[in-house]
Amino acid sequence: MELDYDKLVKDFYQQGYCVVEGLFDPKDLKNIEKSFDNLYQASLSLDETQMLKLAQFVFNEDALNRIVWCGGYDEFLLDVGADKRILNIVSRILESNEMVQLINQAHFKLPGQKVEFKWHQDSEHRRYGTHMWEDVDGRGSYVQTLLAIDDMNADNGPLKFIPNSNQEGHLNYKEDPSIIDEMLEKYEAVDVMLKAGDVAFFGPYVFHSSSLNKTDSPRRVLINGYAQPGANKREYPGVGLGRHLKLNS
Repeated sequence: MELDYDKLVKDFYQQGYCVVEGLFDPKDLKNIEKSFDNLYQASLSLDETQMLKLAQFVFNEDALNRIVWCGGYDEFLLDVGADKRILNIVSRILESNEMVQLINQAHFKLPGQKVEFKWHQDSEHRRYGTHMWEDVDGRGSYVQTLLAIDDMNADNGPLKFIPNSNQEGHLNYKEDPSIIDEMLEKYEAVDVMLKAGDVAFFGPYVFHSSSLNKTDSPRRVLINGYAQPGANKREYPGVGLGRHLKLNS
């Protein structure tokens, strides 16, 4: 697959995200689905948040919200997180062949479960503004990736972005929720209907969300997140201060 890396990087920093269609093929997805089935079967014996092996199964109101460092339970998902197809793009965005993986999460959005993610910036979760995070490159120092395992549609909780909201930098929306309304008025939100195998790459400052899955099928995604070396000081379940990866040229 030939990619226009310059355009991807430009879109990433201009509007806050970029999308690569069909980065993973049906054979790849079949193997990933097997790992997700493995995780789901393990979750059936649980009803509250807890660690299994090196993965944290997170429940919210009896619903499986997410599995943090999912590769700590099924190692194949760590292989996906180190796949060169992803890292080649991340390295160009960060302008670094070295990165620290902080996130390796499985999201299921199972039918009938009330799982949604309100408008937020990932910089909040990285603990921007505290001793646990330093923006070492002055541009966010972080790339989140989201691999669609199932096609997204208007009813199953697609990924939503507020394009260009990243230009505002980190905002204190937790203390002043009206900031989100201001962003929605200033910029127009969009639904990103990813197809299975598509991957979205987005920065820590772009506002994004996803709504409830109202269908009778799961809406699964695999999320991997990468920081510039030296940016993170926070310990994450399963991986501590992160997994160091190096892309050999």
